[in-house]
Amino acid sequence: MRYAPADVTFLAGEASGDLQAALAAGALRELRPALTISGIGGERLRAAGARVFYESPDLASIGPLAVLPRIPQLYFLLHGLEAALRRHPPGLLVPVDAGAFNLRLCTLLRRHGYRGPIVYYFPPGAWLDNAEQARRVASLSLPVTPFAHQRDFYERLGLRIAYFGHPLVSVIAPRAADADLGGPSIAVLPGSRAQEVALHVPVLARAAAQVASHGGLHFVAAAATPARERQIRRLWERHGGPQPLQIVPASARAALEEAALAWAASGTAVLEAALLGVPVVSFYRLTPAQYRFAQRWLPPHLLRTVALPNLVLGRQVIPELLQDDFTACAVVRESERLLSDEAARRAQREAFGELRVALGPPDALYRIALFLAGQLEAQAA
Repeated sequence: MRYAPADVTFLAGEASGDLQAALAAGALRELRPALTISGIGGERLRAAGARVFYESPDLASIGPLAVLPRIPQLYFLLHGLEAALRRHPPGLLVPVDAGAFNLRLCTLLRRHGYRGPIVYYFPPGAWLDNAEQARRVASLSLPVTPFAHQRDFYERLGLRIAYFGHPLVSVIAPRAADADLGGPSIAVLPGSRAQEVALHVPVLARAAAQVASHGGLHFVAAAATPARERQIRRLWERHGGPQPLQIVPASARAALEEAALAWAASGTAVLEAALLGVPVVSFYRLTPAQYRFAQRWLPPHLLRTVALPNLVLGRQVIPELLQDDFTACAVVRESERLLSDEAARRAQREAFGELRVALGPPDALYRIALFLAGQLEAQAA
C-alpha cells in the first residue's frame, strides 16, 4: 500500500463500493475541479480521477466466516492505513460501506486521537435496524445514507444522519418502453465476489442451457475483475452453459443495456436493472455454514427478502430465489414467465417507476457532492 493523502480520500470495498465512490468523486470533481482525490478502490474510482493506492475488489466479505482466511492481510492493511491516515490526514475521509473493515478503521482512528472529519457514505446495516451499530456509526462519523428507511431509523434514535436520495437515480435513466425486450439476450450478473460467483454461476449455467434450448437467446455476463471473468468462464463451461458466453468488464450496465431479461445477484446490480426498466430475476445463496449463521443473527424478514427494490417498496415486485430456492428449474420458470407474459413485465415496469420516486430526487448525486464539498470547506475554514 502506498497511501496518498489528498483533499478527499474514499475507502471503498468491492465493486458496488467502487461504483458509488467513483460517482461521488466524479461529481465532486465537477463541482471543484482543483480537488485532489485518493482512495482504496478499483478501476471506476481511478477513472473518476482518484489516485488509487490500494486495489480493493474484495475488501468486503460475505459474513465473518468468509473473512477468516484473509485476516492477516486485512490486519496489516487496517493498522498500516490507520497509522498513515493519522500521520497525513486527508481533508475529508469518506468510508463507503464495507462495515467490517471501515467501522474498525474509524474506531481505531478515533481511539488514537484522529480529529479529522469522517463522512460515512452508505453506512452499513441499512435494513438491519441495529441500534447499537447505528449509534457506533454516528459516534465516529457523520453518516450519509441513500435510503429513507435508514434515515428514519437513525432519526428515531435521535442520531444525526444526512439523506439526499440514491445516487443511481441521477445517472440511470429508464430505457424507452419499446426497448422492453431489448435484444435476444439475458444479462448474467452473478455478483462481484469470488464466493458469489462460485455459488451462483453453476446454477445459472444449467438454467441457461435449458432456456437456450427454447431458441434464440444468448447470454452476456458482467465481471468485476479479470480474475472474476476467468472464474465465470471456467464455471460456465464446466456446468454446461451455452456458448459463446460474452463477458463485459466491470459494468453491469453494459450487460443490461440491450437485455431482454436480467439474472442478478441481490445487490446493486438488481437496482441498476430496475432503474433501467429491465425485467429481472434476483437470487442469492450462501454456504450452508454462513446460512446457519445468518439464521441466527439476521431478522427473519431479511431471510425472505434481500433485493433492494423489494426492500425499498416493502413488497415483492421482483422474484427472489434465495438459498435452497435458487435452482436451475426455478430460474427457468421465473424467466419464462417474464419473457412470455407481457402483463408480468408491465407490472414490474410500473413498480420500477414507483421505485425511482421512492429512491429520492433526480439530482441526488449533485446534492451529495455539494454536501461533501461543504464538509471539506467547513474543515478548512
